Amino acid sequence: MLVIGVALIVVLILGGQTPAASTTTARAAAQAAYAPPPLATYDERSPHVASALNVYATQGAVRGAASAPSSTLPPVSPGAFAAPVAAYLAYSGRVLGVMEGQISSLKTALASGDRAQSQRTWLAAYASYLRLGGVYLEGQLATLNQAIDGTPGGLAGGVTSPRFSGLHRIEYGLWTGQPPTALEPWATRLGADVRRLRAMMPKVQISPLDYATRAHEILEDAVRDLLSGTDVPWSGAGVVGTNAGLVATTEIVNTLAPVLNVREGVLATVRSDLSGLRTTLESIARAHGGQLPTDAGLSQMQSEELDASTGQALEGLAQVPGALETTAAATPQIPQSAVKLDP
Repeated sequence: MLVIGVALIVVLILGGQTPAASTTTARAAAQAAYAPPPLATYDERSPHVASALNVYATQGAVRGAASAPSSTLPPVSPGAFAAPVAAYLAYSGRVLGVMEGQISSLKTALASGDRAQSQRTWLAAYASYLRLGGVYLEGQLATLNQAIDGTPGGLAGGVTSPRFSGLHRIEYGLWTGQPPTALEPWATRLGADVRRLRAMMPKVQISPLDYATRAHEILEDAVRDLLSGTDVPWSGAGVVGTNAGLVATTEIVNTLAPVLNVREGVLATVRSDLSGLRTTLESIARAHGGQLPTDAGLSQMQSEELDASTGQALEGLAQVPGALETTAAATPQIPQSAVKLDP
């Protein structure tokens, strides 16, 4: 009977849970359901273009709270964005003017059949377009942007689609062995589209919310679309594009300086982080004879340094939208059914 008793105890231990264990498990499950999301996750892979840095705001365990902490600063008047947006639109017009000249040089290089010169001139024009950075594209502007900077992804026929045009159509031809002279008509079409965009820019409307968030999104786009090679699979110009994105980001931050300067030191932090990324890119260029390399041309150490500097810049820029809220945050209300007063 002793043996049978021991067996029964073993069965109870292995086959079920004691009431105390069951209670502990239920409590743990309840806590997990209300656990706040992680502040950040980082997935390191090699090379750096496959790395992923995701930053989240903590919500806490209050139902009904906003997904990101609200700024404690008073809201910014929407009118405070008028001058920054106007300055940005003027800057965009100048950049597109430079790009028009570069496309003219590209047509000349293509007509001569000089592939190396055509590639260099294409890189210059592509970098200029990415220096726009803050253009928010809807309606006709979105269609025009697709013609200028669209990729073959999602198009029926891919690279053979007649809708695949612009900068990346020329990139595809130059880096896959097509005769440069055959690409000249695409450059002519690109030049016409850029002139149309330049004419439309003075009338572009950019909301305060869009403008406040764009400073952060430019470099996010660079990491996702450029350093990954997604948008530049033939030229590998992701580092060049990231540098152009840094120029655009710096310009937008500079236009916002009068507003950010009084927002809890955000401007100083952002400028310091952008300076760090700029120093890294300059160091990489010096190591490659004064020119930024392709994505594949980065050494492992340079990849890691660029990863770190870009991540730091994104962390600083993430403060900008919250510092430029134009409406006061609403405080989540506690349901009356949850309110209990002590007797």
